[in-house]
Amino acid sequence: MMVSRGLFGWSPPHIQPLTPVSEVSEPPESPSPYMDQGAETAGQQVEPEEVMEEMEEIEPPPAAVPFSRLFACADRLDWALMIVGSFAAAAHGTALVVYLHYFAKIVHVLKIDPNNHDELFERFRELTLTLVYIAVGVFAAGWIEVSCWILTGERQTAVIRSRYVQVLLNQDMSFFDTYGNNGDIVSQVLSDVLLIQSALSEKVGNYIHNMATFFSGLVLGFINCWQIALITLATGPFIVAAGGISNIFLHRLAENIQDAYAEAASIAEQAVSYIRTLYAFTNETLAKYSYATSLQATLRYGILISLVQGLGLGFTYGLAICSCALQLWVGRFLIRDEKAHGGEIITALFAIILSGLGLNQAATNFYSFDQGRIAAYRLFEMISRSSSAVNQDGTTPFSVQGNIEFRNVYFSYLSRPEIPILSGFFLSVPAKKAVALVGRNGSGKSSIIPLMERFYDPTLGEVLLDGENIKNLKLEWLRSQIGLVTQEPALLSLSIRDNIAYGRDATFDQIEEAAKIAHAHTLISSLERGYDTQVGRAGLALTEEQKIKLSIARAVLLNPSILLLDEVTGGLDFEAERAVQEALDLLMLGRSTIIIARRLSLIRNADFIAVMEEGQLVEMGTHDELLTLDGLYAELLKCEEAAKLPRRMPLRNYKETAAFQIEKDSSASYSFQEPSSPKMVKSPSLQRVPGIFRPSDSTFNLQESPRAGSPPPEKMLENGQPLDAADKEPSIRRQDSFEMRLPELPKIDVQSAHRQTSNGSDPESPVSPLLTSDPKNERSHSQTFSRPHSQSDDVPVKVKEAKNTQHREAPSFWRLAELSLAEWLYAVLGSTGAAIFGSFNPLLAYVIALIVTAYYKKSGEGHDLRQEVDKWCLIIACMGIVTVVANFLQHFYFGIMGEKMTERVRRMMFSAMLRNEVGWFDEEENSADTLSMRLANDATFVRAAFSNRLSIFIQDSAAVIVAVLIGMLLQWRLALVALATLPVLTVSAIAQKLWLAGFSRGIQEMHRKASLVLEDAVRNIYTVVAFCAGNKVMELYRLQLKKIFKQSFLHGMAIGFAFGFSQFLLFACNALLLWYTAYSVKHKYMNLPTALKEYMVFSFATFALVEPFGLAPYILKRRKSLISVFEIIDRVPKIEPDDNSALKPPNVYGSIELKNVDFCYPTRPELLVLSNFSLKVNGGQTVAVVGVSGSGKSTIISLMERFYNPVAGQVLLDGRDLKLYNLRWLRNHLGLVQQEPIIFSTTIRENIIYARHNASEAEVKEAARIANAHHFISSLPHGYDTHVGMRGVDLTPGQKQRIAIARVVLKNAPILLLDEASSSIESESSRVVQEALDTLIMGNKTTILIAHRAAMMRHVDNIVVLNGGRIVEEGTHDSLVAKNGLYVRLMQPHFGKGLRQHRLV
Repeated sequence: MMVSRGLFGWSPPHIQPLTPVSEVSEPPESPSPYMDQGAETAGQQVEPEEVMEEMEEIEPPPAAVPFSRLFACADRLDWALMIVGSFAAAAHGTALVVYLHYFAKIVHVLKIDPNNHDELFERFRELTLTLVYIAVGVFAAGWIEVSCWILTGERQTAVIRSRYVQVLLNQDMSFFDTYGNNGDIVSQVLSDVLLIQSALSEKVGNYIHNMATFFSGLVLGFINCWQIALITLATGPFIVAAGGISNIFLHRLAENIQDAYAEAASIAEQAVSYIRTLYAFTNETLAKYSYATSLQATLRYGILISLVQGLGLGFTYGLAICSCALQLWVGRFLIRDEKAHGGEIITALFAIILSGLGLNQAATNFYSFDQGRIAAYRLFEMISRSSSAVNQDGTTPFSVQGNIEFRNVYFSYLSRPEIPILSGFFLSVPAKKAVALVGRNGSGKSSIIPLMERFYDPTLGEVLLDGENIKNLKLEWLRSQIGLVTQEPALLSLSIRDNIAYGRDATFDQIEEAAKIAHAHTLISSLERGYDTQVGRAGLALTEEQKIKLSIARAVLLNPSILLLDEVTGGLDFEAERAVQEALDLLMLGRSTIIIARRLSLIRNADFIAVMEEGQLVEMGTHDELLTLDGLYAELLKCEEAAKLPRRMPLRNYKETAAFQIEKDSSASYSFQEPSSPKMVKSPSLQRVPGIFRPSDSTFNLQESPRAGSPPPEKMLENGQPLDAADKEPSIRRQDSFEMRLPELPKIDVQSAHRQTSNGSDPESPVSPLLTSDPKNERSHSQTFSRPHSQSDDVPVKVKEAKNTQHREAPSFWRLAELSLAEWLYAVLGSTGAAIFGSFNPLLAYVIALIVTAYYKKSGEGHDLRQEVDKWCLIIACMGIVTVVANFLQHFYFGIMGEKMTERVRRMMFSAMLRNEVGWFDEEENSADTLSMRLANDATFVRAAFSNRLSIFIQDSAAVIVAVLIGMLLQWRLALVALATLPVLTVSAIAQKLWLAGFSRGIQEMHRKASLVLEDAVRNIYTVVAFCAGNKVMELYRLQLKKIFKQSFLHGMAIGFAFGFSQFLLFACNALLLWYTAYSVKHKYMNLPTALKEYMVFSFATFALVEPFGLAPYILKRRKSLISVFEIIDRVPKIEPDDNSALKPPNVYGSIELKNVDFCYPTRPELLVLSNFSLKVNGGQTVAVVGVSGSGKSTIISLMERFYNPVAGQVLLDGRDLKLYNLRWLRNHLGLVQQEPIIFSTTIRENIIYARHNASEAEVKEAARIANAHHFISSLPHGYDTHVGMRGVDLTPGQKQRIAIARVVLKNAPILLLDEASSSIESESSRVVQEALDTLIMGNKTTILIAHRAAMMRHVDNIVVLNGGRIVEEGTHDSLVAKNGLYVRLMQPHFGKGLRQHRLV
């Protein structure tokens, strides 16, 4: 049975197309290749795909270790396992050839006189038993082979992993500067280790197995009939050449298709990462258009690939079939001269084919071996790196006074040796005093900490501690004397308790005590699991302030004699800053302290202030001495004062009692009636960030620098200026014209286009009504839409959601068919090819059987022999020619269909993503990375699930139908028995694939989790090293590896068993078939030649039948992706982006009102950000919103932009609920500038005209002038055409901010929402940005400003002070100053102690 299969190149050709080459983006299928041969494709097919899968990693031939080095970490047990595994693999590999040997004997039974039934039956019985013995042998060999290799692979790689980690954690810091201290080093290791693992375990076994097949096949072929064996070998090169040539082309194309998709992927990724900006500027259509255009290139290459694939496979199979015809024809002469008998001829033919396939399969492993050797080179090179210059044997003084001195220090980072950081730096810090270092950016102040911690050694000069050069001290001891608190506190994915202990053995009481000193105890106790709460990437996200408190607790626990503080409170707002400052003041008592500060206001109470410039110390003294000096310090201070008067405001201090609380409430209720209207609010999600412990922030808090609550990378603000109709109209047209050019965008968009055009209706929105409109009259409308309205609004949404959750099952086949209806013609042509090719499988078997029986006819009919054999050989040759055409049709047309489908699905997914509300993007599973991965991979699965599935299904159905027909015509009984074995074979094929795929998947998942510990450690390597926590990390990792090993042991045994058993079933079923053949002959159901013809046909055909089921796991695995694809496409957005029936009034007056709004972020429903909040802004007014971080300032902006809907209450524009307006129309009238400006990686011009694509050059320059950006842009070599690096890396924060402002100026919207960002910009550049913002606000627009600095407050009509989601004070700057309430404390530094408000949940 198995033999025969060989003829066709072993497996039906579909396997490879299943993973069409264009799917390069796909991860390799199951890493373990122990599939039964039946399921393994012909080598030529496998190669293209395997190679492609990892194409990306190939550069000019990289360095690799010799193969033997892969086993460097094997111990005696491993060698024993490998030797046993190799023997088993070899035995398993020869099994098929041994079967062939007996197949010759089965055929030779034809020699026996058909009338001698007993002898016949006896002979058949012996052969059947032999087959059963082979089956048992295969079972044992398969089990031993797989389990030994899997086990030894896991054991050896565990050793490599832990060695690598050990070395990694001991590297110099300069290593991390050079290689980046993000998690890449770790994920690289993970993928490298997996490559080594697959090379040294599974692939070696597979290689031995296939080589055994190769050698035994050759030997058997020559023993049976050397003439046929030679001819077969001679035709081999042609067959291989056909496959090889097409592979060369496929590789080239695969590289091209990847490059082509990369461009589309980056468009998609930017769109999703900056979704708020995209929405604020209503640029969805533009994004979809660019994405669709860049997909076209991918489509072209995909079609070329199908073409090459079709021809390559066609010729490979066609030549193989023709060569069969040749051999059988030559066999006729051998029979005539009695050089061989029929059984020997057929066995020799198949044995050589089989050995060729074995060789081919063996060759596919070389790629993995190379990958493994290259990966091993990278890892071993790293492992052999000397660990850091750690001096473990230095001295350890008994006590530390704490006198620190830097003496003539010169220093530059190894990664950038040409840039001097310190040049001749002197500094002495007396014991137990605090010295603050200040200086402009780049003055070298930050390098003092790493030098003190000895992450680096100075190039020249020395650093002394109590007069002893720190190079002579024992490193661990030195670091244990230094407490480090940095701007970005590092948390490992562990519990809070472990994060405070951080590698130290401390009792729980000590940890608690440390937390109390750091003001973190109350916060921690308020959490459900207290000190056992998991934090870090896998756990609770903390705000910046909370993280800093934990890192202070960590320093307290260390009880160091020296303290290094790096701009700790830089990212906090005033209130948080107070709290942290207090904890720090306690910590600093009686310790020598070095503070690196950017904000001078924070350090007035330091004992000494040292001013640095260009890596040297220029001034030193107390605050007052330096002021009288009137040097650099005084200048820096002036700059800062000017730029941000109240920047140092330590935020609201609040030790006050309930009395204040009451006052707050009453003032709040009072503010509701105030007609005065605040004017400019900040985007919600923005500000909340580093707030009080409100977990809800965490969502945004993840990557941003927390600085004043920076918004998630995306809260882009729109700019606003009065909307000139003139500008407005064309921009609408532009969207339209795009639509015209996009004939094939999915329908979704086309509608949106019409909706968009309807904005055309507001060309002349006059600005004047801003002034005339009377807010009171307007308010009267609002009664009609009072609160109940919004509730009814939410109902349908809930229903929809419920519906959504229910249909999580995979889409039906028809749903997929609908997607490709457009290509029905291709489907018909492809199916024709598939059906023809499929039916050739049993037909060919039948014809060969006819020839073999003809060989055995009595010599009297000699003349007949010649005619008959010639006739059938010709027919086979014709079949070979038709095969070329059939294969071409099948692969080419199904390929086109699949490519078009992939492209269509990608476009549909992308369009659907861009309809969702912002809350959807906040969810973890919809992060930019995940979504761009899904676009890349999942769409190809739709193709795999449909066009590839269809192709195989048709091909195999044809094979089954033809086989059954032939069987029924010959003898129905045997046909039924053959069909009965199918389910068993199917189960075995499925089991085998599932086990293999499942095995590596489960283990990889566990390795991924284990590596999280490492990634955290590497990301925070400074902290890990400073606190000597390397061993702790190592210990955690080893623990994980132990767990994994246990699992993999059980897994390995189970898989080995399943694998062996599935192989056993294949042989056993064949034995059953043979026994029944004998039984039929004995009972005279049919004559002997017919019986053997039928046995041969079914031995062939069963494979074709089992094949599609073997693919089941492939398809099942894809089901998940299919579900995710259609979940995205079918999702109903909670905020409908283009509702044509919605309002698009021609004019906007700009009066804004928030009425009794309650709001919480969808990702954190338990935290109310705004509760019963009301605020009114009249048209044309400018309102500033100030408040503690986390008080809900930014939320106001997000609600205005309708990124979110309020939970209760209403947001009104011109007296009408925002929900009544068309969403895109609304966003066109809002100008948003956010704290963290988003810059796309394209030219500066493109970034500015993002607001209005039809803007003229003059308008762009004018906008840039208004935003104070024209000057710096013109000074760049390429001016406006300067390309801003990935995500705008090459600009300073101040420049980005100005470009964002220019964008808003150009948009010219009647309502401005500004989230002021100056806090993250150095004093000097923030002055320029400040001027730009002032200019912007001067226009007569409704403006809501989230402000951090008093300088802005003079220009606004009204100021609203928020606390805990409510308004506590309201009025002009002067009236609020007179009140001397919360506002004054926010705007001025040192008033009393700042206690952070605790939010009520």
